[in-house]
Amino acid sequence: MARDKKQSGGTKAKGKKTPAAMSKSKSSPSAKTVKKAVRGATAKAKDLASNPAVAEIVAASLVAAAAAIRNPKKARDMAAAVGGELEIASKQAVDRGNNFWQMAIDIARRSIDVLGAEPPAAKAKSRAKKKPKK
Repeated sequence: MARDKKQSGGTKAKGKKTPAAMSKSKSSPSAKTVKKAVRGATAKAKDLASNPAVAEIVAASLVAAAAAIRNPKKARDMAAAVGGELEIASKQAVDRGNNFWQMAIDIARRSIDVLGAEPPAAKAKSRAKKKPKK
């Protein structure tokens, strides 16, 4: 009878892992790692939430979501209008950026012209250093 128990492997089947053993496997993150990641994400979320621009975007997103649930056609029309406004604003921003770039190049050219027009300063003759006595 003792021989039968050894051959059958006892009460547990070989190769199967218990839930506790599966949770300790290397492929799944430990509880400490998960807690650390959650703390990091929470800190980042708090930083983002304190930014007024982010708060404005979140509020607009919530209003848009509510409008889409209530009246999908009107929400699509509003989204199209806002998309057009964003496109215009981005083109204006690109134009402003190009204007600033052009102005910077113009200032650099003028600075080079002004600096190049001045005669070079005469080099001051350096005094001959006295050799120390031996």
